[in-house]
Amino acid sequence: MLLSPRFRGRIRVDARANAIFPHEDEAGLCGFEKRNRNFKGFGDLGEKGLWTSNGFPEDRRLVIGESALDCISYEVLFPCGRYASIAGGLNPKQPDLILQACEAMPAGSEVVSITHGDAEGERYAEVIRERAVAASLPFRVHRPEGVKDWNDVLDRKSTRLNSSH
Repeated sequence: MLLSPRFRGRIRVDARANAIFPHEDEAGLCGFEKRNRNFKGFGDLGEKGLWTSNGFPEDRRLVIGESALDCISYEVLFPCGRYASIAGGLNPKQPDLILQACEAMPAGSEVVSITHGDAEGERYAEVIRERAVAASLPFRVHRPEGVKDWNDVLDRKSTRLNSSH
């Protein structure tokens, strides 16, 4: 998955084997999300922008999640389009970056929020919805039932597959 055309070059690995997800703003690279088995955080230097997957002209869906890992898990489960992550939390410039990502989508596209089903996830989904509407794109929320996020769904699915062998 990480070497697929969708994600090639959009995920790095640092000296501590953390997955590094570069965030960009209007000026380019502005910071990075870091993830490992027992760690998640944001780089000490820089600030949150948007992490994005690679986009293709045929994309008709922009999926926006709280983390890059949520987006990658969603792609494994529902291969469907372009991805963006806010890295949990919204700073003042991220809503404009979300709007720009929406406006960059081809005509006929939709925006899907895969934020968590908690109060913060609801708040993020509302900001995403407002930007999708401002870009004249249809919007919907897609959340898993009974778990926090799509990564949990993928973990459960992997556990069931491994235990059946």
